[in-house]
Amino acid sequence: MDGGCCGGSCGGGGSPRPTGGSDDLKHIMRMSMVVNGLLGALLLAAADATQAVSLWAAGLLVLNHAASNGVALAGMGNAPEWRARLSAVQGAALAIAAVALVVVAGRSIAGLSLPDVPLASLALLFAIGVTVTAATLLFAGRSGTLTLRAIWLCSRKDVLPLGAGLAGLAVSWLLLDGAPDALVGAGVAAMLLPAAWGLVRGGMVGEGGSARMR
Repeated sequence: MDGGCCGGSCGGGGSPRPTGGSDDLKHIMRMSMVVNGLLGALLLAAADATQAVSLWAAGLLVLNHAASNGVALAGMGNAPEWRARLSAVQGAALAIAAVALVVVAGRSIAGLSLPDVPLASLALLFAIGVTVTAATLLFAGRSGTLTLRAIWLCSRKDVLPLGAGLAGLAVSWLLLDGAPDALVGAGVAAMLLPAAWGLVRGGMVGEGGSARMR
């Protein structure tokens, strides 16, 4: 479930904000944080059981959404510099985890290890189902028309990487080689690095701006 969707930035149907105001927005963000946190923990547990790099990447992707919601909630009603610092910490943690995951992928390729493809695929299918369902429920509480396009726009940033993970697992199963799964996982992790840098840079800029206003 994309953090942007939960914050009300998705287009393609529905109003840009929940109809109930800031309280409803906070409720949606808390719900998103809990769902993403639980789903991320499940994906990481499945990754540990299957040794599928794509599952590690999916877990990192989902947990980053949970962290984004947590940072946004913590920043509400607090001084701007606190949110900037939290964003910088989130970005640094995301960057470290993404780089570590790329290293793990390289070791997996070098070790010629094959993940448990059936179990890993079931975990990714479950994650896709949760993502689409959550996007549907979020739009159901908004004014406007609930359409498939709206749901797709809200969930595509998660569905596409998860779908890529499924494709990587399928190729690994066909070739009896874990390299495709590891390459997809490394690719998803690498895609998170610009977001991590943006969080760190935005946090530093925000903190610097707050300091100049004192």
